[in-house]
Amino acid sequence: MTQKNMVNEENKPRSQAVPKDRSRYILMNTLSSYGRDAVDTIAFLVMIPFIIKTLGNESFGLWSLIWSFLAIFELADFGFAASVVKYVADARGRQDTERLRKIVSTLFWIYVFLGALVMTGILTSLLFFNHVFQIPPDQAQLANSVLLILGVRSALYLPLGMFRGVLVGYQKMTVANAYKAVANILYLIAVLIFLSLTPDIRVLAVINMITGLLPMFAMMIHVGKIAPGLSISPRYFEWSFVRELTSFSLYFSLIQMAGMIASRADALIIKLFLPLEMVGIYSIGMRLSEKAGLFCSHLTRALSPVFAELHGANDQSNIRATHYLGTKLTIAFATPLLLGLGILAEPLIIAWTGPDFKSATPVCQWLVAAAMLGIAHGNSVNLLGMGGYQKYVAICIFGGQLLNILLSFLFIKPLGISGVAMATFLAAAPVYIGLVQRKAGKIHDRSIWNFYWETVAPSILPAVVMSVGFITVLHFHLLTNLIEVAILESVGIVIFGACFWIMGFRASERAYLREKIGKVLLRRKTA
Repeated sequence: MTQKNMVNEENKPRSQAVPKDRSRYILMNTLSSYGRDAVDTIAFLVMIPFIIKTLGNESFGLWSLIWSFLAIFELADFGFAASVVKYVADARGRQDTERLRKIVSTLFWIYVFLGALVMTGILTSLLFFNHVFQIPPDQAQLANSVLLILGVRSALYLPLGMFRGVLVGYQKMTVANAYKAVANILYLIAVLIFLSLTPDIRVLAVINMITGLLPMFAMMIHVGKIAPGLSISPRYFEWSFVRELTSFSLYFSLIQMAGMIASRADALIIKLFLPLEMVGIYSIGMRLSEKAGLFCSHLTRALSPVFAELHGANDQSNIRATHYLGTKLTIAFATPLLLGLGILAEPLIIAWTGPDFKSATPVCQWLVAAAMLGIAHGNSVNLLGMGGYQKYVAICIFGGQLLNILLSFLFIKPLGISGVAMATFLAAAPVYIGLVQRKAGKIHDRSIWNFYWETVAPSILPAVVMSVGFITVLHFHLLTNLIEVAILESVGIVIFGACFWIMGFRASERAYLREKIGKVLLRRKTA
């Protein structure tokens, strides 16, 4: 298998070459995602300590708890977000305009119905939220107000968020990322200004709602411009598509539910056994690992519609090549950042939020390890999910998160919040390694050892070199501020990148990447 097969369109009929140059849009979509996340990360690093300082630890804990609770209502998506990307990309691959129009209209009105269900659930939850989570009486009214504001945001986000999926299906992820980046900048500016004037968690909620919905409206308008043939008119709603979409989405709903458990249920479990402040401390470690994990998985998400297109075209050789090279590059991108975060977690957290949050360090490290497992196998999940094995993936991942809950309950008393984070890692390992990857290997007749040798092994030696450098620096110098942490992490990334370029890539792969990147840059310069 050669990497040139990954994006080779020359031997295909023109009708299947949509779009013609996958390398270009994969690269641009991935780079724009990194750019958007860079903006988001800067805003995140500035806002969290500002919010804690302005509102206090207890209010920040309440804010984290409400967000964790609202994540339950994300399940109302029922996996249709994956259907938007898959079926839009698949219809474009088939060049079936009429099917595409009906798919988009049907999905939009499904989302309108689901948004109404979410709003009903939010209003109902106002009756019991304070009692179940034992919110102090002086914060009860505040909690209800914030829950209602953010609930409206969640309900509207469902139908509006569909248009982001359409853009992704059209390989316009760069556009979606641009709108989100602008919204993140507006969110940061608004928080710094208005929260300083009125330090109230309700103000924070209103700002979050407005800046969260604005880019969704912008994407809706943009879809109308680039695809005027699409329509959300009810006359294009097709009942026959509801069953087809639901049969696919049902299993992705289980995956989505598993994701919610992984990222939000932990906070709810902690609140049942520990003080509210511990929710805030855990959320610091969780947010750091979560942000880093999202930042490192952009290539995987960019490849999701590619797997759908290739599956629609039954292009098995390109599917295999995309799986291996995509995973190898994803791991190479993720390793220096996640490894650096794990090693530098303590000085980073202390410099960022203060010594009161030092106990978030092991939480961050365990969750980073779990994130690395998910990222390393993300393209295997793509291959299975977009290739008709979504039921198998859903059952595996959902079962893993049930194990996560069980282990969290077992570990929280003897180990505290560190035990909850450890449970996340211990539940993820057998699922991704023993089930997901083994199944993906069988489909394309590749052993599990062959997969790890080709994709993971090239990053090991560069990671060792980087780790030795970090440990040596930390032995002789105490990092005291975020700038020092950032500088050391940046140096580590450069060291890892240089080592990987020399030791991780074959000569043919280096030539391939130089050629593709050069073509993209030349095309943009010419334009």
